[in-house]
Amino acid sequence: LNDVSKSMDAGEFEMVKLGYRTAFSDPDVVAALEASGRGVAVSYVEFSSKEEIELVKGWDVLSDAASARAFGDAVALAPRSSAGDTALSAGLAEATRMLLNSGFGDARLVIDVASDLAHDGGRSAAVRDAAVAAGITINALPIIDQRPLGTIDGRLAYTTAEWGTGGIANFYLANVVGGPGAFLVEARDHASFGDALKRKLLRELIATPRHPKDLQSAALNQRTR
Repeated sequence: LNDVSKSMDAGEFEMVKLGYRTAFSDPDVVAALEASGRGVAVSYVEFSSKEEIELVKGWDVLSDAASARAFGDAVALAPRSSAGDTALSAGLAEATRMLLNSGFGDARLVIDVASDLAHDGGRSAAVRDAAVAAGITINALPIIDQRPLGTIDGRLAYTTAEWGTGGIANFYLANVVGGPGAFLVEARDHASFGDALKRKLLRELIATPRHPKDLQSAALNQRTR
């Protein structure tokens, strides 16, 4: 579930799309997919406003280098589907609906959300809770892009990517991340998105699912930089 709202300019969008291609062709990610045995079903969904949520690619079953590379290439080459406001809660709700209607039986269900949204007034928390109650894990890849704006009183000022109490990462931990083994990986800027996505994919692919009773108290405190 990838945020393509207007806060991301064309250059940043291209860096993120390149990150998908790089991560899904990485030898370590391919090896983890091959070790999974039956493969991993994936889809790529873009969202901005609540009326602009689109399945761009999927469902694809990735099990080897060719299928993983084909998926990453397709994501990288797909045109941007929208560029509206950021309706994170609506995107999460639609991703939840897609997973529950996917017919994957008792497979582990995971939503990966990548966004630079720094707060949403708590709207996503209820959607997260409903997804977790339905057996879905939500992992996050917040993009923390602090770009210099200029100087104020001789000090360098940055964009407001750290809005809210505790910053953007704590917003995702409190309102978005949830479910057995849930975690987040921070991308420190758009250029480092591919490396962060690789680390997140590897952690998901080698993860041992935990019992639902283990969620929240332990999982929500996990952060991978």
